Amino acid sequence: MFLPRMFLFFMLMFMFVFGAGHAKNTRKRLQLGDTQVVIETIQHGHGKAFVHVHQNETTALRAARAVIDAEGGSIVTLHHPGGRNIAFHLDKRRYEFDPNRMFTDAGIKKTLQQFGPYSAKAHGLVKQLAQRVKAELPSNQTVIAVHNNEDYSLKAYYPGAGLADEAEALHVPHPKAYRNFYLVTKKTDYTRLKHSDFNAVLQASTPDDDGSLSVYLTSKPYVNVEAGYDQLAAQIKMLRAA
Repeated sequence: MFLPRMFLFFMLMFMFVFGAGHAKNTRKRLQLGDTQVVIETIQHGHGKAFVHVHQNETTALRAARAVIDAEGGSIVTLHHPGGRNIAFHLDKRRYEFDPNRMFTDAGIKKTLQQFGPYSAKAHGLVKQLAQRVKAELPSNQTVIAVHNNEDYSLKAYYPGAGLADEAEALHVPHPKAYRNFYLVTKKTDYTRLKHSDFNAVLQASTPDDDGSLSVYLTSKPYVNVEAGYDQLAAQIKMLRAA
């Protein structure tokens, strides 16, 4: 038994060292008025491409880190003062926006107006940040967003609910785990996850333009992995299957 165990040990070590590789972090800074936003890209060899835009969704980031540490991959994440939203002062006015509503012009306007005043100058700064984040996303593989939720859940897409029209198809094998689900843009991913017995939503082909990353990537492969804040093990499992 000694040789097989030693062989397995060295194989695992080889996969870790040469498969995942060594982590490499890059940080790019952008000034929005009086607020600095840091776009950090964590590269750990080859693997899945994760993006994490809500700073307060810490379970999601921990899950993505666990996956790339074990299997390789990358994470694009944001750092800034505050929590979920980003706020800044410009020309003596305070602006605030949701960083997952900045990927289209319509979304930028809506999110700024939702949380305070709007101006073309503020719009331009938010758009610069969105363009910087877009530039960090891969063009040749599926983008996988990682999120945690509180008010938002799978129930939002149930028939008659507020986002029902945003779903082309809905698969709910685990209704009690309604916080843990996938939102995808491609039917092939929806079918694959459905057959793997996960809760899944196939986004409508013409969704409402709320500026979210799923809307920006409507025509491209995109998977959003949603989970509750206390669902680390479940989210790691979901990320591995994404």
